[in-house]
Amino acid sequence: MFSYVRFRYRRALRRLRRTVRTSHKLTAAYIERHLWGKWHQLRVVRRFLLLWWLVAAIGLVGLLQQLGAIAQIAQIAVSLPGGTYSEAAVGTVQTLNPVLPESTTTGDINRLIFSGLTRYNSRRQLIPDLATAWEVSSDGKSYTFHLRHGVKWHDGVPFTSADVAFTLAAIQNPDSRSPLASSWDGVKVDVKDDFTVTFTLPQALNSFLDSTTVGIVPRHLLESVEPSLLREAAFNQNPVGTGPFKIKTFAPSAKIIELAANPKYYLGKPKIDEFQFKLYDTPAKTLQAYAQRQVTSPGRIYPELAAEAGRQTGLSEYNLTLPDAQTLFFATADPILGDKDLRQILSRSIDRELVLDAATGAQGTIVTQPLLPGQLGYTNKYAPATLSPAAARQALDAAGWTQTGGSRATRQKTGTKLSLKLVTLSGGELEQAAREIKRQWAELGIELQVVAASREQLQQTYMRPRNFQLLLYGMNLGSDPDVYSFWHSSQAKDPGINLSAYTSADADRALEAGRIKSDPQVRQGKYDAFLKAWNTDVPAVVLYESGYTYATSNTVAGLTAHRLVVPADRFYGVERWTVRQRFTPAR
Repeated sequence: MFSYVRFRYRRALRRLRRTVRTSHKLTAAYIERHLWGKWHQLRVVRRFLLLWWLVAAIGLVGLLQQLGAIAQIAQIAVSLPGGTYSEAAVGTVQTLNPVLPESTTTGDINRLIFSGLTRYNSRRQLIPDLATAWEVSSDGKSYTFHLRHGVKWHDGVPFTSADVAFTLAAIQNPDSRSPLASSWDGVKVDVKDDFTVTFTLPQALNSFLDSTTVGIVPRHLLESVEPSLLREAAFNQNPVGTGPFKIKTFAPSAKIIELAANPKYYLGKPKIDEFQFKLYDTPAKTLQAYAQRQVTSPGRIYPELAAEAGRQTGLSEYNLTLPDAQTLFFATADPILGDKDLRQILSRSIDRELVLDAATGAQGTIVTQPLLPGQLGYTNKYAPATLSPAAARQALDAAGWTQTGGSRATRQKTGTKLSLKLVTLSGGELEQAAREIKRQWAELGIELQVVAASREQLQQTYMRPRNFQLLLYGMNLGSDPDVYSFWHSSQAKDPGINLSAYTSADADRALEAGRIKSDPQVRQGKYDAFLKAWNTDVPAVVLYESGYTYATSNTVAGLTAHRLVVPADRFYGVERWTVRQRFTPAR
């Protein structure tokens, strides 16, 4: 029995060994044929295989991008409160006080800190702000304002009509030297109660309501300051207003002004927590700051930077309108430019189209008058025709300004060279415009030196003391055709803004009547008389009206401004702006 069992075991073992050997041979043959052999074939076609792998990878990336795009389309951006909005601004800031405006930048900051009785909406319409309503007397001389209840200054003190009366007194006091004084000349204020105030004008004034947009300042903080010392008051570096934002950090030496949201703002707490202004020397540097993600907004995009702005990622541009006329002012008391006939020739010799193209790349509108098209009283009928270069040379010869020594020699008259000096703002469209005027006049034998200055230097060194022969600067004409402040002889000295020191009895009478008459036809007649005198005397050359492009990150929402009166009007509805967002699936 044992022998039989052993026999069966040995036979089974031999079968197993044969099976293993057979399996090994079959496996080896399969590997040789189907794997190792195929690998050698793959080496032959590896280039084609790699190409197909590359095509597959590209297809996969494209598919993922398409899926991402579909996901974005299927989502919507939802604005969120909070965050910081930082805007790049050009220039310096010394005083934050709406009674003492310094520059466009200070005006922007003041707009966020202070509130006026009225303000402009996005359509250039005057609407209530600190006031809720107003009435005008039948003779047009009295304006009664009803004020909001419950408004508080940033320090918690209630706002009342006494603050309105104090602000008017500060503007009117000659020791304050407020540039706004002419707009409030002769106006009397009567405080009826804490929330009612009446202004009485010496005569009817159609543009008076425009003046009520000025920011109101707190009496309880400034009544102890002597008017002559108002510019040096500590308040100007630590202002307190009623606006949507309050001062947090005043550090112009560190190139930054920081504002924090006013939680008790009467139109609702701003959705943005903090609003910063970072200060730079030139417009080009503001755009660089955005490119380096130092700011949310580069601010205004000037024409010379339009191409560079278009190359920035995530930058949204808003094309706004502004009643700004770029103007070449003559110093009418200058020994050379006091000659009205010479001013007429100089004015007519300028090719405005070439100036506009050099300054803005033709992004603007040619204008020739101190009123803008669309304003009451505007007409172009008194504007003399432009002279060709040949005709301008003949006119100069006839006026006694002759040229000897070649066509490039400087003209002279009785030993006096026709050599002039023009000052303007540096680093922008006005400097480019000035250099184009220099080029044009050089062809006529007129020597022109262009001095480009910073905004502060231009205002303090040249404009306020009227220390120039020629000044190229922007003139904001506002919403009403009342240009009394720019051309009436009473405004010829600082703080007035009759920069040409223009004096004309005919123009004065027309301007005085035009601002007090309520009948539109009568006003039109008066401004017609003004334009006739102005075009005869040529105290300045109005060149063109430029647009206003404001840019900010495309993550910012809530901007609604369109037609501005001043640049700060872009902040209309700023309490509703947002800088943060998240994406949610669309329903």
